[in-house]
Amino acid sequence: MGTGNDEHLFAWAAAHHGLYRTDDALRLGLSRRQIAYRVQQGRAERVGTSVYRVVGSAPTRDQRVLAAAWRARGVASFRTAAEMSGLIDSRGGRPHVLVVRTNGHVHDDAVVHRTQDLLPDEVTSFRRIPMTTPARTLVDIGLTITDLDLEHMLHQAIHRRLTTLEEVADTYRRISRRGRNGAGPIRDLLDAYGSGSPAESKLEVLILRILREHGVPPPVRQHPVTADGHDFRLDLAYPTHRVFLEGDGFGVHGGRTPFEDDRWRQDLLVLQGWWPIRFTWRQARERPGWCADVVVRKLAGVENDRT
Repeated sequence: MGTGNDEHLFAWAAAHHGLYRTDDALRLGLSRRQIAYRVQQGRAERVGTSVYRVVGSAPTRDQRVLAAAWRARGVASFRTAAEMSGLIDSRGGRPHVLVVRTNGHVHDDAVVHRTQDLLPDEVTSFRRIPMTTPARTLVDIGLTITDLDLEHMLHQAIHRRLTTLEEVADTYRRISRRGRNGAGPIRDLLDAYGSGSPAESKLEVLILRILREHGVPPPVRQHPVTADGHDFRLDLAYPTHRVFLEGDGFGVHGGRTPFEDDRWRQDLLVLQGWWPIRFTWRQARERPGWCADVVVRKLAGVENDRT
């Protein structure tokens, strides 16, 4: 094999996290004998059926995920796809891979999920790694994470325009027709989502969940308001009652200036007749009933004042 072919092969591998497959090498001009010779030379190592790693390439998380997908002849999915999309915190561990049921191979370095209903348009790529789309990921992942994490993922995916509520609903309806019980959690969230803009933080999602579970009427999400000539957006609001709710996550302000700006904004809103209710993460997690009761009592108090 000439030097030129070597350069093409390793350049291609460099663009794919230090990996290449037998078919990639054949396409670039190598013979099967030459592929095996590169392993004998110690320039590459076999990491799975027809999958090779260039010796000396960085053993990154992306490399591990791509190797798992190629070995299983599938795509990154479930929590791995959610992590790659930035919809959930990364925690490492074995990559999750989704394969068409007739194509999968069991191996120890990945969690392999099998399916018979993966469509081509439900597959995308990120950093050259094939993965399920955000909509398909949201439908698949429900039974493997907490309800709060799934709801936060849904709001984040819509907020960041990675998908739409309609796309997630369409994906759910198609899969549920095949009797997929695992899609149930996303169905419940689609029913509860309502209308309006998505929540922008996990604490907002938690507050919404608390209100829903305690039978409190849902607030308007990301409600626009003008106070003293300044335009603001309220995280959660009851416009007819002029009450707004906000989450005070620890460290959320990120410094003195944002902290001061937040208080200035609140004061302007109070002058316009708005009443703020603020909940911390700990209050929402440890005293959800109390949080719901505060909102109920305040809304009732406004109603009483009107009569």
